[in-house]
Amino acid sequence: MPRFRTIDAAFLGMLARLFADGETVNSRNGATTELAAQTLTIERPTERFLHTPGRNNNPFAAIAETMWVLAGHNDLAYLTPYLKRAPDYSDDGGTTWRAGYGPRLRNWNGVDQIAQARSLLHASPNSRRAVMSLFDPERDFQNSADVPCNNWLHFLVRNGHLDLNVVARSTDIWFGFSAINAFEWSVLLEMMARWLQLEVGTLTFFTSSLHLYAQHEDRARELLSRASDTSEYIGKSTFEYDTDWEDAVTAHEQWMDLEHRLRAGADLDNLTLPFRDPMLVAYIRAIDIFWAFKRGATLEELEPRLASLGDSDLTFAAREFVSRPRARDH
Repeated sequence: MPRFRTIDAAFLGMLARLFADGETVNSRNGATTELAAQTLTIERPTERFLHTPGRNNNPFAAIAETMWVLAGHNDLAYLTPYLKRAPDYSDDGGTTWRAGYGPRLRNWNGVDQIAQARSLLHASPNSRRAVMSLFDPERDFQNSADVPCNNWLHFLVRNGHLDLNVVARSTDIWFGFSAINAFEWSVLLEMMARWLQLEVGTLTFFTSSLHLYAQHEDRARELLSRASDTSEYIGKSTFEYDTDWEDAVTAHEQWMDLEHRLRAGADLDNLTLPFRDPMLVAYIRAIDIFWAFKRGATLEELEPRLASLGDSDLTFAAREFVSRPRARDH
């Protein structure tokens, strides 16, 4: 089983494997290069921001979508300004995602699966039952634009570390794995580890179909051809999540309220931060950068905001994004 230090390294490593050993498989969305039944482990999942030149990922969208999911939301009015293609996966004309992960995690027929998994491991750390489901057989065997790709999450405590194992039926390495899935589950893993007073362990994915769509093949080959010219590792996450479980729901709601205010035109310097959690503070500062940029702030004008993030992988990713020639159209 391949093991990688970071999400970025896993993206490049599995991309190389796809080109070396993958087979052409047609899908409902077009031709793909596919590897079936793949497992990979990320050893340091808190080092979660991509930095591969030319990948052109949107780190602000990853933050916004992750917080949206973990708050239990699925409204696309929030998400679409960060992710223009979000309505493409909606069955109701772009209002919601029918099978959004947020409601399934936080309110599956009245069950908050995150709360239940935390409670179970708090009471019995060696338990093998801390499972969360995302595929619903009652609702998902249908023709839909939105059927969950990630289907099953399992937390396991071993040797003082909390590991998270993710099982997926289908993993698009470009838009799925590298853009959001590894990021959002790494954040959930870090949060759960903090709530249980454990060290963050590994993030392991098993996918029945790891694939790259033909439309991304040329860019992917170019990325790999230049990968040897980049450093393996740029910075680290210096913003650890540090909110107690009892305060988490309130803190996350406050974060979402701040996001709403920034989207509406507020400046973060004129708002009061109701929490001190390093991750939540850094991520809302990043959202402030995004909206200031979208409203026309220049790179020079953004520099004080970027400097407030310190020397980190988030700073690198944010600065790279706002320096792109067409980033405002992203």
